[in-house]
Amino acid sequence: MPVVLRSGEIMAHLLASLDTGASHCLFEGAYAAELGLDLTSGISTRFLTANSTFDAYGHEIVVDVLGIVTHSLVYFFADPAIRRNVLGRRGWLDRIRLGLVDHDQAIYLAAYDAE
Repeated sequence: MPVVLRSGEIMAHLLASLDTGASHCLFEGAYAAELGLDLTSGISTRFLTANSTFDAYGHEIVVDVLGIVTHSLVYFFADPAIRRNVLGRRGWLDRIRLGLVDHDQAIYLAAYDAE
């Protein structure tokens, strides 16, 4: 999905996967630098998955996905070798309404408070 991350007036454009299994939104560490953020000044967090452990740093930013704008605590990978961007449950999925119709290969999105 096309995503725009914003910190103040600085924006970063990227593509991210929708991951209903991810607890948080996670982005490549390089995007923190692109946004003018000091990566390691964020909230240091160690994430545990079924097959790995990794460190990331959390920062409050604005996330814009297809015109749905949220203010969120998102995390940036500490390891520059991790080149993955995911929209997870906390920080994005918990702020939208999502509908998937597999048969039609369609996805429906709206802000959570939209009528």
